[in-house]
Amino acid sequence: MKKFTIYAFAVLPMVFWSMTFIWYKIVLEYIGPVSVTFFRLILASLILMVVTKYFIKTKEKLVKKDYLYLLLLSFFEPFIYFMGESFGMQYVSPTIAAVIISTIPVVTPVFAFRILNERLNIYNIVGLTLSFAGVVIIIVNPSSSADFTVKGIMLLLMAVMGAVGYGITVKKLAANYSSLTITKYQSIIGCFLFMPFYFVFEHRTTVQNIGISVSDGTFSVLILTLVQMSLFASVMAFVLIIRPIREIGISKTNVFTNLIPVFTAVISYFYLKESFDIQKILGISVVISGIVMSQIKGVFRKKTLQIM
Repeated sequence: MKKFTIYAFAVLPMVFWSMTFIWYKIVLEYIGPVSVTFFRLILASLILMVVTKYFIKTKEKLVKKDYLYLLLLSFFEPFIYFMGESFGMQYVSPTIAAVIISTIPVVTPVFAFRILNERLNIYNIVGLTLSFAGVVIIIVNPSSSADFTVKGIMLLLMAVMGAVGYGITVKKLAANYSSLTITKYQSIIGCFLFMPFYFVFEHRTTVQNIGISVSDGTFSVLILTLVQMSLFASVMAFVLIIRPIREIGISKTNVFTNLIPVFTAVISYFYLKESFDIQKILGISVVISGIVMSQIKGVFRKKTLQIM
């Protein structure tokens, strides 16, 4: 039952993050990407402050030395990850962007081994490779454009490093603090990191567009979608994912991120009526097979194959 809970906590965030692609299609008609993240973090902070004060009371006091870790955590994700991904996608094709982002589970073990001494056995390594191959099968379309620039590649690699840095930092904090406490401060600090960019680049346009949505009666749709994004993708997903990182390690947790294109393909089929062909079915099968293999045996056993 404990293993089932841990893996459920690893899978559910991927479902929530997959849903953001649908929600983004709605909110980006009204406001820009920086505004979306800024408002999500504000709502997430409010939700978590209310929950930790009135419902699930946490009396954890921050140790002074952990202030830097919390700042670093928020800097890596959402700040670095979001900035790298959102701006990088403006300079590369969606296919190239998706492939680069899906390298997160492949890159993670190198840093996890060096910094946290996490080790993988041969089954884990083959599983990581398989899951990455499955993602490529799902998203690569021979007829799609593969345009890219060096600037776009570098920005997306920055997002990858942000995700890896987040996992390593949260692993250190998770030993002393609850998931709610970590996610609450991550959201609050994230608000301040995004605030200057919001007011410099998007504030005026966002206010105008919100005014238009109020006048045409679609403001409620915008608010409801932002609340859903905040509650599920910015609060619950991050609260849940911390436990698997703590219990089974970063490398074996991050491989579940390759489920995002799987869930996105399924959700898009039902909600956006996108095609679901043999190629996607094959890719999904390979991804799931790779994830199952990546979880075989213990990641922390001494007699394992060292990757570096």
